[in-house]
Amino acid sequence: MRTGKVMASASRHPRAGPANGPRRKARAGPKSRPPTAGALEGLGLQAAIEKAKLDWESTADALAALVCLLGRKGQVMRTNRVVEDWSLGTVSGVLGKSAHSLLHPGCRIPRCPLKGFFSNAMDEVRRGTREQFELQEQIGARFLHFTIRPMRLRPGTEADRGDPRAVLVVNDLSALYRAQDALERLNSSLESRVRTRTQALADANRDLRNEIIRREQAEVALRASRNELMALSEQLIGAQEGERKRIAVELHDSVGQSLSAVKYTLERGLELLRQPKRGDSTPVFELAVRRIQETAEGIRAISMNLRPKLLDDLGAASAVQWFCRDFAEIYPSITIVAELSVGDREVPDRLATVVYRCVQELLNNVAKHADARSVMVRLWLEEGVLMLQVRDNGVGLENATAESRRHGSGLRNLRERAQMTGGAFSITRAPGRGTLAQLSWRLEQAEQPTA
Repeated sequence: MRTGKVMASASRHPRAGPANGPRRKARAGPKSRPPTAGALEGLGLQAAIEKAKLDWESTADALAALVCLLGRKGQVMRTNRVVEDWSLGTVSGVLGKSAHSLLHPGCRIPRCPLKGFFSNAMDEVRRGTREQFELQEQIGARFLHFTIRPMRLRPGTEADRGDPRAVLVVNDLSALYRAQDALERLNSSLESRVRTRTQALADANRDLRNEIIRREQAEVALRASRNELMALSEQLIGAQEGERKRIAVELHDSVGQSLSAVKYTLERGLELLRQPKRGDSTPVFELAVRRIQETAEGIRAISMNLRPKLLDDLGAASAVQWFCRDFAEIYPSITIVAELSVGDREVPDRLATVVYRCVQELLNNVAKHADARSVMVRLWLEEGVLMLQVRDNGVGLENATAESRRHGSGLRNLRERAQMTGGAFSITRAPGRGTLAQLSWRLEQAEQPTA
């Protein structure tokens, strides 16, 4: 600070000021008298004032804040060198400017908050208030904090019109605001990352729960499949034993009895040959031939039930056609219609036995459970897919007994046969309107018939 009341008081002292001293010495000449004690005391007071002034200026210039002494009308009377650091002007060049024009140059805002702040604060200061006034405002690129404090006068004294009335302290808070803004952005980014990580963790937990549920379901399905496999194994063993028992019974009751009858007939014929007088042996041997023929037919029937020879000699289509005719003879009350639009060679060898057994199982189910009057068997090719349908007009499988539903394995065997050969099985049941069973197999390129 280079101007002010202290400076003005010192210049008005009749014996003070470095400018007056040398001039008096120059005018005194060699015959001037030495300074008196009063003059020496005045010179010491002037030096003390100058030292205090320099100390105050050095202290004020060392501050980071802009400090100004404001006059009665808010004009700048003294300031520190921060005004130059902020490129607002020189220390001497800003004297007399209003605080608003110094800190907000070129302002054309009709109701500038900073101008109103200075005006209201100085009005209060002129009225004698002892309060301090504060304001935070962004001026250009700076965020400034303004503080106006009234000057303190000695008790019993009054301020002259030219004396400072208030102290203006302006702190630059730009670095703090930038740090706060950076901190807010960092917090926002951190919150965003936390939300993202939290969402990712929630998604991972949800996927983990879904995986746990899926695995539990897979374990349940695996246990059910294992139990079903055990049941199928038991049923398979039971079916094998039942089939062996049935074959044994048929061989004993049919073939065994027939062979025993043939044996007795041949023994009687031999006895007649040895004793011609007892009668003619020709009718006895003819009877033996007929019984042998019946036995051969019985053996052929048993063999056909186990595996028809047509299946190996001709193919699936012929075997299905034969089984439908045989079914019609065994169950004359059921009208059967077979629509086979494929030949034996169009059914691959890997599917021949499966197709025949599926038709055999489905027709046996119709005879046992459907109470149907008619049944239709269809076998055809459709866009590389081998289709098999068996439709009846009976009451459906709902008519099956509880025992057969609990222990029966017909439908399960059909589904297993289809899955093992790469096919699909479906059954549609409508009570009172019959049942539609359908199996389908997608043929490989090499298995599809050429045009």
